[in-house]
Amino acid sequence: MGKYTCPCCGYKTLDDEPPGTYDICEICFWEDDGIQFADPDYDGGANIVSLRQGQQIIKYLALAKKNA
Repeated sequence: MGKYTCPCCGYKTLDDEPPGTYDICEICFWEDDGIQFADPDYDGGANIVSLRQGQQIIKYLALAKKNA
């Protein structure tokens, strides 16, 4: 059985198909929340930051690592 893509970091780490599985990504620790998936600017719920903020943080960290 394959893995499914994390909506936050984009890596295939989830055991069940999102959204709304509440699986936690082993890379970025995003909890798959169906409400935040439907409204990517909603902060709160299963994650402190919104999905959009989480995606921006992942991009920032990837860029910082690339430039280190």
